[in-house]
Amino acid sequence: MKRSSVLLLLVCLVSFAASAQTLDWSSIGSAGVLDDGMFNLYTTTGAALAIKTNTVATIEARYPVTNTVGTAYDQTPAWTTLSAALIDDGANGSVTVTLYEVDKCDGTEAQVCQIVSSDGTSDVECETCTFSSSTFDFANNAYYIDVVLTRSETTPAEALYQLALY
Repeated sequence: MKRSSVLLLLVCLVSFAASAQTLDWSSIGSAGVLDDGMFNLYTTTGAALAIKTNTVATIEARYPVTNTVGTAYDQTPAWTTLSAALIDDGANGSVTVTLYEVDKCDGTEAQVCQIVSSDGTSDVECETCTFSSSTFDFANNAYYIDVVLTRSETTPAEALYQLALY
């Protein structure tokens, strides 16, 4: 009886560790890090990051990506997709979401993937871009997502609600 309990415990621990290897990364739009001086240009409501009403502006937010695979030994999550839940309801604005890789030693940045919103409706839409499952290497690189919301007239309602890597 004792041997089967230990065996069951080991099976559960191995299963848990294996499932931890497939965790996704996500962030809400309002959690982004914005540059100083943008305080009067943006607003956050719940999860959303947006340009303030009746404002013509460009705002930029950055989202640090962390390794969620679950162990210090596995530094390569097998993510293949960047997803952004956003609104781009007109031709006078846009949302651009770019995933960057930064070399830990020399700071060199390389673009991994980019989403450029398409004019849609006032409904939240998910847009994606894909990349190789061997892209991430947290042992040698850091990663961040850069989001730029632009509005050239006061009527569009561009907003970012959520980012995800899976």
